[in-house]
Amino acid sequence: MAYLHDDQQERNAKSVHLIIAAAIVFSILIIRLMYLQIIQAGFNIRLSKENSMRLKIILPPRGYIYDRNGEVLARNRPSYSLCVVPSQLPQKRRREVINRLCAIRDSAGVAVFDSTELETIVRKAYARRFDPTRLKEDISFELTSIVEEHAMELPGILVMAESRREYPLGGDAFHVLGYMGEIPEDDFDTFKQRGYYYGDLIGTSGIERQYEKDMRGVCGQEYIEVDAYGKNLGPLPNIPKIEPVPGNNLYLTLDARLQRIAAKAFPDSLKGAVVALDPRNGEVLVMFSNPSIDPNIFSMAGTIRTKNWSVITADTSLPLNNRATCGTYAPGSTFKLVSALAGLETGQLNAASMMPAPCRGVFRFGTRIAHCWEEKGHGRLNLIQAIQQSCDIYFYQVGLRLEDTTINRYARMTGLGSMTGIDLTIEKEGWLSGEEAYNRKFKSKGWVWTKGLMLDLAIGQAQVVTPLQLALMVGGLGNAKALFRPCLVREEKSRNGIMVKRYAPVLRDSLVFKAATVSALHTAMRKVLEEGGTGGMAAVPGVPVGGKTGSAQNPQGEKTHALFIACAPVDDPVIAVAVVLENAGHGGSVAAPIAGDILRYYFAETEEGRAVAEKYKKKSERN
Repeated sequence: MAYLHDDQQERNAKSVHLIIAAAIVFSILIIRLMYLQIIQAGFNIRLSKENSMRLKIILPPRGYIYDRNGEVLARNRPSYSLCVVPSQLPQKRRREVINRLCAIRDSAGVAVFDSTELETIVRKAYARRFDPTRLKEDISFELTSIVEEHAMELPGILVMAESRREYPLGGDAFHVLGYMGEIPEDDFDTFKQRGYYYGDLIGTSGIERQYEKDMRGVCGQEYIEVDAYGKNLGPLPNIPKIEPVPGNNLYLTLDARLQRIAAKAFPDSLKGAVVALDPRNGEVLVMFSNPSIDPNIFSMAGTIRTKNWSVITADTSLPLNNRATCGTYAPGSTFKLVSALAGLETGQLNAASMMPAPCRGVFRFGTRIAHCWEEKGHGRLNLIQAIQQSCDIYFYQVGLRLEDTTINRYARMTGLGSMTGIDLTIEKEGWLSGEEAYNRKFKSKGWVWTKGLMLDLAIGQAQVVTPLQLALMVGGLGNAKALFRPCLVREEKSRNGIMVKRYAPVLRDSLVFKAATVSALHTAMRKVLEEGGTGGMAAVPGVPVGGKTGSAQNPQGEKTHALFIACAPVDDPVIAVAVVLENAGHGGSVAAPIAGDILRYYFAETEEGRAVAEKYKKKSERN
């Protein structure tokens, strides 16, 4: 009996525990119901009247772009766009809303919307019912106010605040910085997987594209309450807002002041490019390509942008093409420095070497008669004089002596004929002629390499290279130590100025030349700008500049392409410059002055340039 009594007590205790647990659960439910039905009654009543919750994506501020001195090259400006969210626009009211929008007129009495265009955009928007689709970009404050005032009559229509890119240098730096564009419809699904949203803007070219991930930042989000008409009633209090993470700022190697000098010096009527870099680390100081485009047009309203885009794509001068990295040109007589380098390094030439045949204006090889640019001829010259006077007949004989494989080995060593690896998305590698390369390229035409083609190769009329490669080459010949990979970005910092990443110089190739080779080349390069040489218009008072002019054959025009390359100081350069102008004539008279403007400004106005110029001034005073 005692056992049964104990068992009964245990069952009673369990029952009490279950009753208590059930009471607690029901109490919680009752309290929650009281909270929802009494305390949050107003809130839930609003929701019951067809109000809904909508996720609002908060785009992060895009990082700024600065030059090496902290001058702003790309920034953001506030903007508003008029959008439609189809899920908030009932089909039965679609025509009504379109008619109301078409009735809106600006201060001049002109209709803001075209009914046919608006109908098309709204119809297509229903393919993405929950995503806002832009009806009109970069709208005026006047239009913003009108829409806000008539929000109840325009369900599904909202004004979105956003930012647009602004480029203070305009077309002067277009090909480096690039521009922003909306994600193409066909590519959206791919970008969506990477955290992008419909209608997002992305970098389309240049630095904007190359460093898109670094400057974009991370989107934030906020849940907001909207009524049946799509009107924003404010954020939902129970769901925390996720703040966006701003994109990082980039600090480029470019010098905006030098960039303006290059753009100003470059003739508007001519096509071509200018590149200046620091041979000690590969930092690009100037990169200008002409013709150019003002990238600010891509940040304008859609109709204006479309109109400008039509003009740009129809332009036969190809202004979108960055000729500094993608323009391929015969190097002309600038290549004679490479031919001389090959001869000096292999011991087949020295500074005093003369060729068997003096320059009489013409040179016969087999059945071919080749000419010198100087019709009267230069007479008998040594290597230094041949470079100074840019004698073609001297270098015809150098080419025949050295052969193609030898010359091309030193061309590749100094950065020609291959991509430099610069931090831009598009770059061309050029092409170095020679027996193997020539036979492979022209096999379909049945052309075969002959020894007579060495005449063209040795004077730079057979290869194609880019202006960037030429700047890299002349800088390497100047320092005679190393080639660094060209770069455009120095540092990356957070919006708060905290260092995120510093881009260190990347050594591309080490250069080891004989002391006699370096001495001969530097002497010859200096004489090009001094003592009656062909590049005197690029001289800098008090600073030893070394360079070489060039005129490259141009099958598309009557005039030759004009080229000029230089480095300064020639024996320990801090800047190397390459200028190429299409269909412009002689490099010494057209291209050299542009390089001269850049070099003279650099050594007179920049801190580092002035320090170098002062050093040479003191050295001259001591002597």
